[in-house]
Amino acid sequence: MVVLGPLAITLLPPSLALLVFHLSSSQDVFSEPSSEQQPCGLREHPTVAFADLKPWVSNFTYPGARDFSQLALDPSRNQLIVGARNYLFRLSLANVSLLQATEWASNEDTRRSCQSKGKTEEECQNYVRVLIVAGRKVFMCGTNAFSPVCSSRQVGNLSRTMEKINGVARCPYDPRHNSTAVISSQGELYAATVIDFSGRDPAIYRSLGSGPPLRTAQYNSKWLNEPNFVAAYDIGLFAYFFLRENAVEHDCGRTVYSRVARVCKNDVGGRFLLEDTWTTFMKARLNCSRPGCLPVAAQKSCWPRPAREPLLEEVQEHTQTQSQLATATKRMLGCGIIN
Repeated sequence: MVVLGPLAITLLPPSLALLVFHLSSSQDVFSEPSSEQQPCGLREHPTVAFADLKPWVSNFTYPGARDFSQLALDPSRNQLIVGARNYLFRLSLANVSLLQATEWASNEDTRRSCQSKGKTEEECQNYVRVLIVAGRKVFMCGTNAFSPVCSSRQVGNLSRTMEKINGVARCPYDPRHNSTAVISSQGELYAATVIDFSGRDPAIYRSLGSGPPLRTAQYNSKWLNEPNFVAAYDIGLFAYFFLRENAVEHDCGRTVYSRVARVCKNDVGGRFLLEDTWTTFMKARLNCSRPGCLPVAAQKSCWPRPAREPLLEEVQEHTQTQSQLATATKRMLGCGIIN
């Protein structure tokens, strides 16, 4: 589920459901527990039956479309851009009615080449994995039958392609791989994805814009260890990435840790060492737990929240890396986590 202010968007395969509610009318359900009763001590957690939400739910389906995995909100035009398998949609935010449907499928030669490499017909489709509204255009990338491709289209007319570029290092080959991306205020694309056909080379990669292309170190588990990327944000001088990965510091079985990583947007890479590689890459573990409670295992989603008072003082130059990543900005982020 994606939560954006008073708007909640829930994916219910193979359809898209839009849930709009006012928080004031849901305080009895979503209110925080009192200080006398800690969340981990509750025997029963608040729940809401789906039937009770039906009055606020609108559904959208389209013949042949599935995997409604990418959503881009465009409130200035009162529309929602949706990326699905082989399709792009513009939907009204009012009731999820269809404004425009555009087919974006792989051509026959690309699908045939994909299947000749041992992939199934289902895998050899175009799954949209990057979808970003940037001003008057929409930047999108699809797996394109294991031959990633990206394009820029008019935000008000998705059938009109403004530019088409190679999607390698910007979009995964395999639709099963998680990825995320953000376009900075300078027009640079920061993508976190798997950048090879075999799925063994995950990277945080910068392209487009005026800065030199940079990536995380290749085949180095201390940088990234089989990560699942969740979200990316352009905040101030940094690009932040939320992910979960296998913990290299945990030597007792396989353990998944949630992480937050960041890079400086003005990074130009190393001159001799770390050439074409980030020199400012940092990451820290997200330890979302309370005393007496079991720690959470992995974050599944992340979304921005309105600016609030900072939890801690502004970060000084000598602050530890963990505190830097957690409090370097006054802009709060909320993450969905699962045990």
